[in-house]
Amino acid sequence: GTSRRGAVAATLAVLALAASPARGRAQLPAGPQIEGRIDAITATTPSLQGGVAVNVPAGLYARLGAALAGGAAWRDGASRGAARADLFARFLLDPFRQSPLGFYGVGGLSAMYDGFESWRPRVLAGIGVESRIRHGRAFGAELALGGGVRLAVFVRSARASGR
Repeated sequence: GTSRRGAVAATLAVLALAASPARGRAQLPAGPQIEGRIDAITATTPSLQGGVAVNVPAGLYARLGAALAGGAAWRDGASRGAARADLFARFLLDPFRQSPLGFYGVGGLSAMYDGFESWRPRVLAGIGVESRIRHGRAFGAELALGGGVRLAVFVRSARASGR
């Protein structure tokens, strides 16, 4: 259930942070990344949401971030407003852009509202992929579980060094 997914996400987070080599602050990629995203969430009450997110380096292989999104949810032929707030960590498999595609894992917590029910907490866990840098931006997609199956597409600003 949800507690099992939370335990798995927490375990992966601890392992990823423990496996990251200790580095000086000067070696970390600098600055926040801003992203625009569109999420389709399939659940008992499906929704489509647009949002913004920001993430900052938390070591060479990890990024901590937050997202806010809003849109519409549908149930039984009716639609209502939907909203979401996420806190997450991304664990990069290729933080130095050595491959054309950058794969990563993502885990975190989410608060969701769909107009049919009150706000409710959810655990978030998934995978993502990011493209090469084009015109100072990276494009990508995420597939995750968290209040339903989530499929997201995004565009985010590129860092001067690393992903």
